[in-house]
Amino acid sequence: MSSTNLTRMRTLLSQGRFAEAELQARDMLATSNNAYEAHALLGQFAARRGETALALYHLDRGTPPGEAPHPDLLAARGAALARAGQYELAAMQLTASIDGSSDPLGVLLRLGWVFERLDRFDDLRAILERADKLAAQLGQDISVRTAILKMRTDEWETALDILDRASSISGSDRLARGRLRDRAGRYDDAWGDFVAGKAEIAASEKLSYPAARLTAHHDRVIDIFSADFINALPRAPKNDRLPQPIFVTGPPRSGTTLFEQLISADQMVSARGELPFAFHLVQHISTQFGSYPDGLASLGNVTKDRLAVALRDLYSGLASADADTAQAPHFVDKMPFNEQFLPLLTMAFPESPFIVMTRHPLDVVVSMMSHHLTHGYNCALNPLDAAHHLAAIDRLTAHWEAAGCLLYRQSYEQLVADPVTAGERLSVATGLSFPAANSVEVTSTPATPSYARARGPISKDAVFRWRNYGHHLSAAMPIIAPLVARHGYELD
Repeated sequence: MSSTNLTRMRTLLSQGRFAEAELQARDMLATSNNAYEAHALLGQFAARRGETALALYHLDRGTPPGEAPHPDLLAARGAALARAGQYELAAMQLTASIDGSSDPLGVLLRLGWVFERLDRFDDLRAILERADKLAAQLGQDISVRTAILKMRTDEWETALDILDRASSISGSDRLARGRLRDRAGRYDDAWGDFVAGKAEIAASEKLSYPAARLTAHHDRVIDIFSADFINALPRAPKNDRLPQPIFVTGPPRSGTTLFEQLISADQMVSARGELPFAFHLVQHISTQFGSYPDGLASLGNVTKDRLAVALRDLYSGLASADADTAQAPHFVDKMPFNEQFLPLLTMAFPESPFIVMTRHPLDVVVSMMSHHLTHGYNCALNPLDAAHHLAAIDRLTAHWEAAGCLLYRQSYEQLVADPVTAGERLSVATGLSFPAANSVEVTSTPATPSYARARGPISKDAVFRWRNYGHHLSAAMPIIAPLVARHGYELD
């Protein structure tokens, strides 16, 4: 590795020219895989962008053999592990990085976030005491940050008081304050925070929902994927050497996380979270055949046969690369709205169960409004876009069902009311055994906004929560009404 290249990379960093420094680090790795400092830099950049797998790859190679990792590398690795839901490992890395870190206050707050996820509230209090003392020494105000971390503790009312008095608050923090105001029964104030928080996030991140373009795309998909076309699609043979997916999908906030945690409590099934691999199948078709869905429609039978195997192998390869070393025979992919790709996933995995969670659509809308979610092409930015997307995906799913695609619906309301019966019915429908559905308590911590609700005893308190916000949802109700009727819900 050239000392000149290393000096240039350090100079670019010191000047705040981060994009150029990253390019310099990549150039260094192109000539030497032992460019430890380049690996370390790329790992930290990837961690900040949320690219967990890439961050861990570089960070694991960022220290020369025989040397102790720099505290900043440990902190970056801890942050990446936390994003991946590996909270216990993250806590260990972050704890070890505090002394010697270039940003000890940031590490303390990140560690507090991990402890909150793990329900380690005594550890959280101790860390926040250290953070408060350090912030005072640095002349920084972290009251909003610490209040957010105390939302699930017995100090939540004090936290809400701090947030109520905050003079400046971000869009994401407005959503958090809204959830606390909801807990306090201040529903109009909560809704105001949800709407204002989403508007601020949309403006700052330049996000929008492409309603017209999506409707046109779905029209084309439905036009091409007739019942005859779907039934004629080839199915790839099962690869018994690899773990098989169980698809659990539906809207975000519809119970997918809870259901994943229940069925993956058995050692034969691992929880893998929201896997984006179905999108890669669409990208593969678009790259190889020009577009989706039109490219698929133009293929001959032999090419389609090969494509089914290619889609299976592409998905399986991505799943294997993303997995831990030890793999159960089955794993859960719970990416929301995956039902839009049902025919492709059936081509690749015809024997895999496809479970669609349903929940009262207005409960879903309210819950989506209370969290920053980007699923469904940013449909959760406002209630009308959320309602539009729920109706659009349900229209597509109804088309799949009418065409004979096999899927199993699971009601969230039924699941929380009687998880034992829900598990038994699903076992009969799929031919698989889900003994964990007999459990009424989940102890693992999923890496999604549902982490708190999916842990501990199953609760019914989120059922028909939308009624607290009914007068704020009047504009969305006409969009939602057909969907509500189709699934046996009511609007009163």
